[in-house]
Amino acid sequence: MAVKKETINDSWKKLVREEISKIQPYVPGKPITEVKEELGLEEVIKMASNENPLSVSKKVKKTIEKEISNINLYPDGASRSLVADLAKKNNVEEEMIICGNGSDGIIKVIGETFLDRDSQVIISYPSFVEYKFIAQLMGTHIIRVWMRNYQQNLEGIAEACSSNTDMIFLTNPDNPTGTMFTEQELEKVLSEIPEDTLVILDEAYHEYVQNDDYPDGIDYVKKGYPVIVLRTFSKAYGLAGLRLGYGIAQPEIIEKLMKARDPFNVNRLAEMAGKAALKDEEFLNKTIENNEKGKKYLYRELEKMGLDYIPTSANFILVNIEVNSDEVFQKMLEKGVIIRPGKPLGYPEHLRVTIGLPEENERFVEVLEEVIEEIK
Repeated sequence: MAVKKETINDSWKKLVREEISKIQPYVPGKPITEVKEELGLEEVIKMASNENPLSVSKKVKKTIEKEISNINLYPDGASRSLVADLAKKNNVEEEMIICGNGSDGIIKVIGETFLDRDSQVIISYPSFVEYKFIAQLMGTHIIRVWMRNYQQNLEGIAEACSSNTDMIFLTNPDNPTGTMFTEQELEKVLSEIPEDTLVILDEAYHEYVQNDDYPDGIDYVKKGYPVIVLRTFSKAYGLAGLRLGYGIAQPEIIEKLMKARDPFNVNRLAEMAGKAALKDEEFLNKTIENNEKGKKYLYRELEKMGLDYIPTSANFILVNIEVNSDEVFQKMLEKGVIIRPGKPLGYPEHLRVTIGLPEENERFVEVLEEVIEEIK
């Protein structure tokens, strides 16, 4: 008979890496089911996590249905079929591509490949929290360069860069502001930093950009710059739940990353869904069209309400509500509208809203007006 222990032996705690104690777990947007259960609501819309409001293409759904019978089999560890399609789409060699469990998964592989306690990285602040996470996980020294007028301060980043700088994280368009930098601005910062500094260029929202001055990061990879371009299927392609992203860099860089990645880091359904998504240009065009229409509608309605917003190149809008956004978030939640409060994003008097379907955008405006009136 087993003897029940009265106390728990916690001697294992000495094994925990020092870096772990400094990490704050990522807090995602609340899921719809949780909100319904907590608040007893029947109708809830989520406009918090920059997901595709059009769901997913019919071609992807059919592909997944067909592939379900094969999930007893391991996927291709190198995702070779998807890599071949991505290489053709982006006009690069297959050896220049790595696929991963979302672009987050690739960020982690990048950190595990190139960073340690002697490394130094530069990150814009505020910015996407995964950059800070991987630097902290690896015990890396972080230099923060503050955003300037909601824009990444590329001039400040270049000035902060030294011979000790191993890596810079840039994101274009930026999350959470939605702003972008131009081809000229990117070329300037690349020309001013040391040649051996690795630049991680996160282009998660690049499909939504409508500005002719937007630089394609892959062009700089082809020119030989030490740049890793990150892209994802989670946003415009609607595959957030399958976790699929990819990185593009020079073959020598990809070779090193492939050594650090987990085996079978892309599941079978995700790989096949990604292949189908790439072939459905009609769905992608509808996604972008819906985003542009929704953006114009929300701009117009926010202006009517007298609220300042940051013009966006992505599928979300950062809105300055000039009050504590936590209170607005909670009140909107109680009315069945999930948005992202600005405090965790570094903008406590702002909220971030994903551009949704027309009816979702209308509901957001209606509820926001009600809540602002209530807290006046």
